[in-house]
Amino acid sequence: MRIKELHLKDWQVIRQADFQDLSDFVVVAGPNGVGKTKIKEAIVHIFQNGGNPPEGSKVVLEATNPEEIAAWKNNEVTLPENSFWSIFSFNNKRLKTKSRLIQIDSNRSVESVNFQQLTFQSIGNPAEEEVGYDYGFQNSKNRFQDICKTLHRLKSKEVTSVYQEYQSKIEGKKAEVVLNKLNDPTEKYIDIFGKLLYPKKMLPIDINSSTIQYKDDDGNTRQFSELSSGEREVVVLTFDILTQNPSDCLILIDEPEVHLHPELTFRLIKVLKSIGERNQYFLFTHSADIIGNSLDTGVHFVRPKARIPSGNQVVRVDESNIEALRTIPNIRETIGMVSVGKKLLFVEGNSTSIDRNVFATIAKATKIDVAIIPSDSCSNINNMSMMCETLEKGLFGVELFMVRDRDGLIAEQISTFTSKSKGKLVFLPFYHIENAFLNPKAIEAVAKKILLAAAPSAKQIEDKMIELARLQINHMISLYVKSEIYFQAGNFDISPKMTITPTTTVADIKTAMDNRKNQLLAEYNSNFSDTVIEARLNHWKTTLENSISTGWSKEAREYFIGKRMLKEIQNWLFGTKNILLWEHIINSDDENCLETCKELREILNAV
Repeated sequence: MRIKELHLKDWQVIRQADFQDLSDFVVVAGPNGVGKTKIKEAIVHIFQNGGNPPEGSKVVLEATNPEEIAAWKNNEVTLPENSFWSIFSFNNKRLKTKSRLIQIDSNRSVESVNFQQLTFQSIGNPAEEEVGYDYGFQNSKNRFQDICKTLHRLKSKEVTSVYQEYQSKIEGKKAEVVLNKLNDPTEKYIDIFGKLLYPKKMLPIDINSSTIQYKDDDGNTRQFSELSSGEREVVVLTFDILTQNPSDCLILIDEPEVHLHPELTFRLIKVLKSIGERNQYFLFTHSADIIGNSLDTGVHFVRPKARIPSGNQVVRVDESNIEALRTIPNIRETIGMVSVGKKLLFVEGNSTSIDRNVFATIAKATKIDVAIIPSDSCSNINNMSMMCETLEKGLFGVELFMVRDRDGLIAEQISTFTSKSKGKLVFLPFYHIENAFLNPKAIEAVAKKILLAAAPSAKQIEDKMIELARLQINHMISLYVKSEIYFQAGNFDISPKMTITPTTTVADIKTAMDNRKNQLLAEYNSNFSDTVIEARLNHWKTTLENSISTGWSKEAREYFIGKRMLKEIQNWLFGTKNILLWEHIINSDDENCLETCKELREILNAV
């Protein structure tokens, strides 16, 4: 069976949550406290109470096997429905769970595994044993003790079966005793362990051992308790489901990402999908990694009811409606961050540029809770506006900001762009983010720590920076004047200044467009004459030269191409060694280093 529709109303913190057209792999996302776990508890409550939803709520189940269709006399059933209980009330085999609900709660922190001493009588036959219909409702941490006992019994049964076969053949006085090789019943656990925790390898269960053992990366034998908390958790979760061997089941997993590295999370999801047949998984998560990589099957965002005063708190985003969000940079990562209520800061560059790393490092050091997302280029202010509108209206409202380099922009341009973005677009107070670190005293502090006595003085570093700046001047003045003209010229729009009717001829439109073109060209020739361009070039040449005439000034730190200069300074100081000046400056507690990062910290604190 699977849930086709789920409608909850006035259930604890949930006011209204409507889920429809559910896939076989459902991701329910949202920030902490929004009610994800309460939705999971509502599903468990319905199955614990004979298929009776809370008042005002509704569940539509879809059959996934012939037995369910026969019991319900239909392919689907809307709860409450008496026929539902007829398929759900009987016991299941311990090692074959069918048409059941299995819940995996977030409390899975098992520290150790302890196998108990067994007698022949206590081994029994786990495959033929029955468990109650509510076995899957139990706390998964407590259920794991039963899982481990079952593993030990399965292995012990294999060993005793070989012994019994041997005894039977000896008693039959056979001249030659040939034993049939039995399949190891724990082999699938060893396989799953390897897929999850490679290169670690689980060892075959030893009935004389007291725990699960494995070999680490170096081939050393280790105990279950020596796995990391995240590794133990995925073993607990997967062994629990694997032992129940589910088919046609609803499997609810709360916070599958707890304690997990993103790579281990991805492995876990892949393994879960490989277990059993015709199961429907519900993952209740705030993992941006799981969310961003589940858009193919659909992610259901639960919005805080404080932001959604009426109506459905759930919005679904999948491949069919994601097109409206295509303007958002790094869409999968961004959607994941949005869903967990993160404040978003888009920065220029890609994942390999220093912008993201710089702001992420500062945010971590100053404990500012913000997600830093690279957006390639922040130059298109229209895209910025569309992103804000899409995220704020389409999901549940976000705090979104952009930081971009100042490049060659002047104060008037920055003011215009800031106004258009309603303050969401923040400009660095220098040409590139690398300019922030062009402080001779801060560079000296780092150089002394790395190069010791061989480090140049702040004065020598300043002289080198001025030398490099002089080499940039002619290139810089062309960039500044180009930017000014680009901003003032705007779009070359030759839309005809006339009323166009069905009787208007092509010749009339051509004449009007020619007139508009000639008018614009005349304005451009006047506004951007040779004299004006020459004057602006001279203005910037004088400005740049003055900024370094008496030393390395605040203006020089803002005006020159920092990306190029910082790299040249690094090469001058450290040669081919892979030493990043900006990283050392940010991590230093030297007062000059702290001062040079001040503007960047202020930007992060302001968003």
